[in-house]
Amino acid sequence: MNPPRRKLRVLLTGAAGYIGGLVVSHLSDSYEWILTDRKPPATSRGLPFRPTDIADLDALRPLCRGMDAVLHLAATPDMNAAWEELLPSNIVGTYNILQAAAEAGCRRVVFASSIHVVDGNEGDAVLTPGAPVAPLTLYGASKAWGEAAAAFFARQKGLSVLCLRIGWVTPRDGPHIVPGMKNLEDVITHEDLIRLIAAALDAPGEVRFGIFYGVSDNRPDRYDIRNARERLGYEPQDDAFVLAEGNYSAIGRHWAKRAVRKARKVLHIK
Repeated sequence: MNPPRRKLRVLLTGAAGYIGGLVVSHLSDSYEWILTDRKPPATSRGLPFRPTDIADLDALRPLCRGMDAVLHLAATPDMNAAWEELLPSNIVGTYNILQAAAEAGCRRVVFASSIHVVDGNEGDAVLTPGAPVAPLTLYGASKAWGEAAAAFFARQKGLSVLCLRIGWVTPRDGPHIVPGMKNLEDVITHEDLIRLIAAALDAPGEVRFGIFYGVSDNRPDRYDIRNARERLGYEPQDDAFVLAEGNYSAIGRHWAKRAVRKARKVLHIK
């Protein structure tokens, strides 16, 4: 009988954030975690937490030692953030994570990028991972820089870095998952996001670098996820368009709000 496989030791940055909370809730028993953020997460499930600012390289170095992988979620997520707000976390912090992980001999970094790297691409063509970088915000540009830094560390420092261009993270029955809602093609459900993250952490060692769209199996699609299926083994189970058709409670709320807005407009109520 083969001995049980050792759990991967994973450092989670951004543990107090929205996606960090989902990871802790769904994958707390799947890996040996160390959590880090500037503030403690709302729940840690008993996992060790180390307060750290990723803008401080010296503070990150001891956290990366002994880790097999880093799941790098920490960032300033504001789409309207100015350069001064983005620089410490999205630029300096991402470099620091890659540098500390490379120095420590980590096997892999999974980097939370964003579909906002390519949101300036126009037309109906399906976007592949090789689509032109076309951010409409400095936030998107900061994630594009992170992908470029990831490519450098993969090719020049021997670090496996997988970049996940994460879409609109929402529960399967989220209030905006209704027919006709704009950007349903951007959706990744909580469950599919967890599937993607686990697939990236567990991907074979020969997967040294890649850019992968983090969306559900949405039809019609906007993003080509074939390489995530083939190289990572990602198997999304949800389709936002199908979910929207069956999300009756959200549909009811959506149309009720529209009716109220229309009535207020007719009655000239602000």
